[in-house]
Amino acid sequence: MTTSTVELLRHRLSGRYAVDPWGHDPELIELIDPLFRLFVRVRVDGAEHLPADGPAVLVASRRFGVGEPVALIRGISRASGRHPRVVGLPDLAPAGPVLRRLGGAIDRPEEIAGLLRAGELVALPLSPAWRNRQKFRAGHIAPESLAPALAMAVPVIPAAVIGGEITGRWRVVIGQPVRRPVSTSPLALAELAERAREAVQALLDEAFPPRWVLG
Repeated sequence: MTTSTVELLRHRLSGRYAVDPWGHDPELIELIDPLFRLFVRVRVDGAEHLPADGPAVLVASRRFGVGEPVALIRGISRASGRHPRVVGLPDLAPAGPVLRRLGGAIDRPEEIAGLLRAGELVALPLSPAWRNRQKFRAGHIAPESLAPALAMAVPVIPAAVIGGEITGRWRVVIGQPVRRPVSTSPLALAELAERAREAVQALLDEAFPPRWVLG
C-alpha cells in the first residue's frame, strides 16, 4: 500500500470528503483503482480528441457485461485525467447509489443536461452491438439522449470499447467529434444520432477486420 493510498484512507475515515450533486465520489475511484488494475488493463488510443475541460458527450460501443463501463471509466480517467459519467445505471437501491459513486448516471435528458451544464464528460453507451455477416454492428442510441448535447452545442465524440471479460484486456479507441447539424429540430437530432452511430461503426470496422471476426 502506497503512502498516498494510506493518506487517502485516513482522509476518508475522518469523514472529510464530499460527493457532487449526482453522487460522484472521485476519491473512492482513486482508492479502489489498484484493485481494478488487477483485473482491468486498458489501452486508450485517440485521447487527444477529448477536450481537456468543459462539457462533451462520448458515444461508446457496447456489447454485454459489466467490464466495458469499468474499462471506459478507468481508461479515460488515466488517459485524460477526466472522470466520465457513464449513463445507463439502474435507478434502484442498492445498485444505483453505489454505481453513482463510481460515475454512473441515469439516462434521463434532464440529468444529462445537468451534467453537461456542470462541464462534465458524459458517456452514452449504444445499445448492445451484434454480429451480422461476420461483422460487428454498432447498436443505436435514443436521439432524446443527445438532445441536451445538440441544444447546448456540446461536442459529440465516438468511441469503440474493445476487449473481453475473461482476458481483462481492453482497448478504447476515440475518434474525432462528429459534424454537428446546423439546426436543433427533431430531424437534426435524429441525424446527429445516426452520425454518432456511423462514427462508432467506422471505429469498430477498423478494429475488427474480417479476419478478426472469422477467427
